[in-house]
This record gives sequence, C-alpha cells and structure tokens, in this order.
Amino acid sequence: MALWGSNGAVAKLVLPVYGAIPMTWMRWFIVMLLAAPFAWRERAEVGAAIRAHWRAIVLFTCLGGVPQSMVVFSGLADSSAVHLGLLNSAIPVVILGLGAAFFGHRFDGRELVGVLIATAGVLVVLFHGSWNALAQLAIQGGDLVMLAGMVLWALYTLKLNQRPARISILAFLFLVAAAGLPLTLPVFLVELSRTGLPRPDAAAVAGLLYMSAVPTIVSTLTYAYAVARVGPAQAGVFIHLTPLFACLFAALLAGEALYPYHAVGFLLVAGGAWLSCHRPAPVLSSAPLQAK
Repeated sequence: MALWGSNGAVAKLVLPVYGAIPMTWMRWFIVMLLAAPFAWRERAEVGAAIRAHWRAIVLFTCLGGVPQSMVVFSGLADSSAVHLGLLNSAIPVVILGLGAAFFGHRFDGRELVGVLIATAGVLVVLFHGSWNALAQLAIQGGDLVMLAGMVLWALYTLKLNQRPARISILAFLFLVAAAGLPLTLPVFLVELSRTGLPRPDAAAVAGLLYMSAVPTIVSTLTYAYAVARVGPAQAGVFIHLTPLFACLFAALLAGEALYPYHAVGFLLVAGGAWLSCHRPAPVLSSAPLQAK
C-alpha cells in the first residue's frame, strides 16, 4: 500500500512530460520487458495458459492492465494525487457492492452500515467537502474517471483467484502486459500523432522506471500473494491505508496542499471499509502462492 501510495505522486510529476496515454503505455512496455525473463522460464506453461485461458487473460488485462491504468491516469491528469489515493480507499467497499451484485454475496447489517459510511466519505472527496458543489452536482471530471478505474480494479480483485493456476504471478503479469499493449496501441499512436513524441529529462525517465518496477511489479506481487492467502475481502481492507501514504508522498514530492475535507473523507471511507470488511481470520504465512 505504501508503494501504491507513492505511485500517484510520481505519476503527477511526470504526467506533464509524457501525457497520460503515452506514460501508461510506455510504463507497461517496461513492465513487460522486466517480467519477460520470468515468463520465458515458464514458456511451456505460459503457452498452455494462452491456449486454454486466452479469454480470461484478455479480461484480466482490461480490468487490471494497460486499459485500466489509462483510465486512472487520464483522470489523474485533471485531478490530484491526493484524490487518487483517497478514491483508492473506496475499493474495498466497491468489492463488497460488486460481490453482492454479481458474485452472490449478501450484506449483513454491519456491512451495510459500513458501505453507507464509506460512500459518504467518497462523496466528501468527490465534492471537495463543499455543500455548494453537492447542491450543484459539481464534480471534477477527473475524479469520476479515476473512480471508474477503481471499479475496474475491484472487479480485478474479485476475479484474481481465478487466474491461470500453473503460471507464476510474474508470468501472469507478463501476459497481462503483452495482451494490453497491442490492444491499446491504436490509442497510443493517435495520442502521439496529436501531441508529438515526449522529450523526457533524466528525472522523468527515472520516474517512469520507478513506476514500472516498484508500484507495478512489486506491489502486484505482494497484493496477489495477499489475495491468494487471505481472500479478496481481507486483502482489500488494507487498500484504505493507501491514502495515508498517498497524501504523504503528494505533499512531499508533488507539493500538493491538504485540506480538512481530505481528512474527513479518509476517516469516513477508511472507517466504513474497516467496518464492512474486517473479519478476524488466520493468515497462513508459509504456503506457496497458488491460485484457486
């Protein structure tokens, strides 16, 4: 969660250099290159997974790969890293809602109260804590776009335990990147034709490499391990820690200001998510990662 929290601040710094679409596409291209050696070692299993599960791989790609990242960073271009972190904390509640709608989960009283509290927190963030904005339904478009990206990631979390079981998470990440890059190549090329090639300096290159290697690969590995060990709901609870780190990094790296409504929104979303999702459960620490 700390590494994901740093992602928005770094992205906000390099967005003006690359643009949202080129930055996302190049980031996932680097991810593919970094994961390729691990996929090569499992090439027989990877080939079998493609033949048997190519539709599922395309679905995972759309929910948690290049297209989903493009949605989030397109929204970030018109919003802030702080808002990205705060909206990330709504994911556990979205997981519960989508689980009830499509996966047969039923709300109990505690979960319903938690969802309502967390939803109030999301509204505080979306309307910037302003009653006037609420009365006029004046929501920043970037916030809504990022919220759509959160919904896609919640679906990704719910489906993650159904990924192909015979390949490692790094090989799976390679497949997601390799499938998403050609799917979004036309969008990338159209954007380049409109804006021209980026001209990054050393700091922008370092930022792109950091986003590719650390928040993408390392966080994906640890998050996938958590989902496999304790399930999507328990793992999703920890997502609402992301805003704490996002606010810290946004203030330190991107110089973004923090306002009282940020704290109110965080407390409501985090409290509602904890109330909805927290269930005491044993955490197995030594078993190997194995998709279910």
